[in-house]
Amino acid sequence: MMASSTKSLLMIALIVSSCSAFQPTTPIAPTHLKTPTTSSLQMGIFDDLKLIFSEEGQKNRAEYIEREKEEQMEAQRLIMERRTDPSKMAEYMDTVETNRGKLQEERSVYDFQTKNGGEGYDPLDEWKRLKKEGKVKSQSDLERDEGSRRLGSEGLVEVRTDERLPYIDQGWVDESDESG
Repeated sequence: MMASSTKSLLMIALIVSSCSAFQPTTPIAPTHLKTPTTSSLQMGIFDDLKLIFSEEGQKNRAEYIEREKEEQMEAQRLIMERRTDPSKMAEYMDTVETNRGKLQEERSVYDFQTKNGGEGYDPLDEWKRLKKEGKVKSQSDLERDEGSRRLGSEGLVEVRTDERLPYIDQGWVDESDESG
C-alpha cells in the first residue's frame, strides 16, 4: 500500500516537472544579444516536489533520519549509564531538583492570584507592584519567537499569558454593571 502511494506521488512529480504551462516565456531578442544562462526559474511547490524526490532530497532525508536516530541512541545511552552508575544518577537528580526549585520559585510569585486578602484587596494592585519590581512580565515584555512573526503579528510567546494575569483564578466582575 505504502509503495503504491509512493510510486503514484513519484509519477505525479515526474509528469508535473515536465509540464511547461505555468512557466513564463522569455522575451524574444536578437541572437547576437543573447547570453547563455544556466539558472532555472524556481516556481514553488512543484520545484519542492522535484527536490524531495530527487537523489539529493532522498540523500538529505536519509541523513536527517540517521542524525535523529543517533541523537536518540545517545540519549538512550545516557539514560542507561545513569541507571547503572549511582553517582551519575545522583548528579542527574540534583539537576532535576534544582530545576524544579527554580520553577516553583518562579510560580510562587503568582500566589497573589489565589490570595484572599479580605475586603478591599485587589490582586491587580499586587500585580502592578510586582510588575514594577520586574518580578512579573506582561505579554508585551515577553520574548517572542522570530519564526512566527508575519502579517503584522509580533510573534508567539512560549508561555500562556493569561495565566500571568491578576484575576485568572478568581474572575473579575464589573461592579458598576447592574445586570449581573
